Amino acid sequence: MLQEKIRSAKPAKAHGPTLHNRADLAAFGGPPALVDTEITRWPAARKKHLEALGRVVKSGKYHRVNHPLVSKLEQELSDWSGWWTARAVGSGTSALHIGLDYYASRGPKVVTAALNWPGAVGPIAFSGLTPEFVDVDLADASIDESAAIARVGKDVGAVLVTHLFGNRVDAPRLRRASRKAGAALIDDVAQAIAVLRTNADQRPLDSDMLALSGNGAKHLGAGELGFVLTKDPELIEHVDHVSLTSSARNGERIFSPDTCGYNYRPNVFSAALARSRLKRMNDQLRERQRNCLFLWEEICELPGLKPIFDPGDPRNSFLNMPLRLEPKELDLPETPQVRDYIIKLLQAEGVPLWVWLTQPVFEYLPAFRDRWSARDFPNTQKLLDTMFYISEIAPPNGKPLMRAYADAFHKVWAVLPSLRAEIRRSIIANEG
Repeated sequence: MLQEKIRSAKPAKAHGPTLHNRADLAAFGGPPALVDTEITRWPAARKKHLEALGRVVKSGKYHRVNHPLVSKLEQELSDWSGWWTARAVGSGTSALHIGLDYYASRGPKVVTAALNWPGAVGPIAFSGLTPEFVDVDLADASIDESAAIARVGKDVGAVLVTHLFGNRVDAPRLRRASRKAGAALIDDVAQAIAVLRTNADQRPLDSDMLALSGNGAKHLGAGELGFVLTKDPELIEHVDHVSLTSSARNGERIFSPDTCGYNYRPNVFSAALARSRLKRMNDQLRERQRNCLFLWEEICELPGLKPIFDPGDPRNSFLNMPLRLEPKELDLPETPQVRDYIIKLLQAEGVPLWVWLTQPVFEYLPAFRDRWSARDFPNTQKLLDTMFYISEIAPPNGKPLMRAYADAFHKVWAVLPSLRAEIRRSIIANEG
């Protein structure tokens, strides 16, 4: 197991009325809240993962879309989902490209959220389509249903719904409107693998296609890998039209006469890691949720701190723990510099937290950059200015570490009132 040791005192079980001042904070020379606490960084490599890779090396077969290991993974993922048929590809981005290419004939536009990952939106351009961006919901960063419904028209061929941070986006009204308009429903579940699952308590998502990522930062933690999941057998066949160029599924060594040639073939080594992780995926999801809900319970009363998830939704995949600030509740200006200042204080205490994106997705993509303005998406901009996430919440990390994180939050929040003037001065200095 790969672990990183961070010097820290054993965390207390409760957060008492301890008084702190500026000098107590690690950022200003005090001892950090986390000391001698082991943080296991995802993807939390173990011996079994090395053994899985070793079996591929020993086989002497490192590629092919019909590699036995890849075929087994596709079947195992389909079985785990309880509903969808899976086809492995090179990445989550390539999966989205394949789906958008398949449905491109339905209309030239794709409705999607302005708060998005560039790798999820880039495939719209790859497919010769045009995005129609809409705002998001502050509660969970999901696509704004009403705004999206208003954009679904005859020229919209697809609606791309991105499930960020592990949140499941049901959006039933949007799905009904899309069906009525004849627009395809494509769901990017790269950060929310639990959306795949169906059982007695969870019906299948009303979707034409789901795109899953096996990236090393995601739940499968496998490297570069992706999946197209659908109930449409023709879409499964379309994977090879976009991607496959050098061999047939039945093993024949032929070049396909009808392919776009993108060569989105899955990585066999990544597939080996994914198979190893999938065996305990239910346990992984359960432990992620347990950690996040415990931590939220420990810090939920801190003023100005809001979750970007529903603590009452048991279907959350919790890729990470997304939070945001309400600076007004801290008597501080509504500016991203406040968020950045507080993040530096928490990072100095040893908490692994980070800012995600800082601009709407179109600002990262030259093909779309000059056609849209951040001013048109106020919720997106507010989240970009105030949100951050705690990264290391996956097993084998557990409650003791979550409690240590909570101690760091309480320590910083206890000092914040005395830092208001200093924070305001730093904002003015940065603006000058």
